[in-house]
Amino acid sequence: MHGASAQELSASKPDGGWQALADVLKKLEPSVDTSIPETPVQASIRINQLIASGKFQQALDEIEKKQPTVSYMEQPGTDVQLRFLRARALTGLGRTAEAIDVYQDMTGKYPELAEPWNNMATLQLKAGLLDQAYESLKMAIGINPKYGIAHRNLGLVQLIMANHSFDQAVQNGVASAAKQAAATKQIINGN
Repeated sequence: MHGASAQELSASKPDGGWQALADVLKKLEPSVDTSIPETPVQASIRINQLIASGKFQQALDEIEKKQPTVSYMEQPGTDVQLRFLRARALTGLGRTAEAIDVYQDMTGKYPELAEPWNNMATLQLKAGLLDQAYESLKMAIGINPKYGIAHRNLGLVQLIMANHSFDQAVQNGVASAAKQAAATKQIINGN
């Protein structure tokens, strides 16, 4: 006695089998893409998560795909968010000068925002550009006098500037400035 072939078995099945159900379901599939597009907020959250997890280049690639489709005049909120994320991704990649340029551009396009000035100042400070950081923070505070972080950052910049001045005084023969130099260093270092 020979076993039945696969063709004979499938031919003997009634039309109500699994394949018939799959065929019916296939016909019911929508013919257009019904997925919901990602909102700007969702995109920002996703890109922010990439940056937070250290995937700076991937975040930058995502931003560069989205940014050309966003107009700063028509979608200012989305544009601002993408620019901030771009600057953060560039900073994470060690491309500080480019990040500063992004913030500088933002200060021209969004003069009502204090945050680009503050963020630019932190990068300027890290790059050793004390005078520029000081001026950027003064702008941030001028825009938003209640911007506490900018006030704190301005205080740190002023302490660093004071410390440099005290160090210069010591080097130029004013021994009593050593105490002030040491005191400012302690404050700067958080001791």
